[in-house]
Amino acid sequence: MSHQSKPSGVVVMFFSRIKSVFKTLRFRLMVWNIAVVLISVVLTLLALRTSFRVTLLRETDQLLKEDAIEIELAAKEMHPDLNAIRAEIERHTASHKHRGLFIQLFDNSEKPSFNSRDPEGKPLPKNPYRKSSTVITAEGYRFFDKPFQNEVGKDFAGFRVGSLMDLVEEDVESLSWLMLASMGFVILIAPVGGYLLAVQATKPVANIISTTANLRPENLTERFIIKGTGDELDRLASTINGFLDRIAEFIQKKREFIANAAHELRSPLTAIGTASELALSRERTPAEYRETLGEISDKCEHFRLLINQLLLLAETESGANQPFHVIQLDRIVEKAYEMFKDVASQQKVEFKIDCTSPALVLGEARQIQQVVNNLIDNALKFTPEGGTIVVELYKEAGSLMLNVSDTGVGISKEDHGKVFDRFFQADKSHTKNKESQGGNGLGLSICKAIVESMGGTISVTSTPSKGSTLTITLPMIGPG
Repeated sequence: MSHQSKPSGVVVMFFSRIKSVFKTLRFRLMVWNIAVVLISVVLTLLALRTSFRVTLLRETDQLLKEDAIEIELAAKEMHPDLNAIRAEIERHTASHKHRGLFIQLFDNSEKPSFNSRDPEGKPLPKNPYRKSSTVITAEGYRFFDKPFQNEVGKDFAGFRVGSLMDLVEEDVESLSWLMLASMGFVILIAPVGGYLLAVQATKPVANIISTTANLRPENLTERFIIKGTGDELDRLASTINGFLDRIAEFIQKKREFIANAAHELRSPLTAIGTASELALSRERTPAEYRETLGEISDKCEHFRLLINQLLLLAETESGANQPFHVIQLDRIVEKAYEMFKDVASQQKVEFKIDCTSPALVLGEARQIQQVVNNLIDNALKFTPEGGTIVVELYKEAGSLMLNVSDTGVGISKEDHGKVFDRFFQADKSHTKNKESQGGNGLGLSICKAIVESMGGTISVTSTPSKGSTLTITLPMIGPG
């Protein structure tokens, strides 16, 4: 049984490989190339054969017309000597015997009154006499009829001049055999050329497949070779390389995000664990327990805030569909002003707003409120006493522009591109007091994610020691 099943398995494997070859792009390209070449060659050869035959017929017709002119002139000169006319016809046909030339004279009843010698013993065509000079092909001859226009017409209605088609057909047949030989050569060479062309064309694809097979999430350094030809395969390789760059950047950011999130989560957990262990290490007074529980509660609140921010950031960046509503942005700004004006007054910071009303956008009210609050809170952290914070809302080119400007410590030029990165925090020594250092570097990242989910943009301009301006641009609803 095992000896019988082994050959069967080999056969199945063989046919499976053959079937897989048929499915490859290389095989399909080869077949298409062979088909296109063969069809092109066949059509070209058929067109050449037809053109060659038409050319031969035109040459035959031209010779017949020249023969007709000679016979007509000779008959006019020799008339009324009918025997001389017949002798001239015999002489003329004999001198063009190689063409199979024949001439017939028709009497006034349009019946043949004289026939030249039959070419090679082949019977002359039996077609009735026609007064037109149209050339026709019949019974293996090419001929036409011509009436006499002079005094010869008193004895003869006209004459017929023609020649055998054998020479034309022989030349066409010779060309046909040459064409068949050429086609056979093409049939033999086309598969080889098609295979080589298919191999050359699919080689970059094979390289892409091989490189892709070696890619791993932990190692995305491999890139496809770009030859610089500018063709579709080069553009495909360039597009995939760009896509891999974006994936690698995305994965790197996710790794940094996870590492930073783990670090931020570990800090409050460690503080909670340490406080709990100290509380349990010995008997304490109720006041000491309350103090320890208060510290744990503060850390839990920080822990809860951080988790909520992480969830909000993940939800916003996931692109999940969320219902957007028409929001009056000027009211959001005014609400934020009411929330922070007392804080600004306590910190001796001048706080002003300048709003355009109404200012309608599409979004989620709670999220856009959080964006405005984050920007104002961030400005308060870095604006010293006597400084100024201005919130401006105005319309420009069909968009709503929201500026939050401060006269704080500013941001160094090298940090401009980092302020919206997750967990990035400016130098804490620039903040006004330790209490204002409770941020975790997610505020501006969340703002950026929310604004972009609404189809807007956010940017920063800043000069160290002079202040910063954060600008939000949002699509506006209604007339600009």
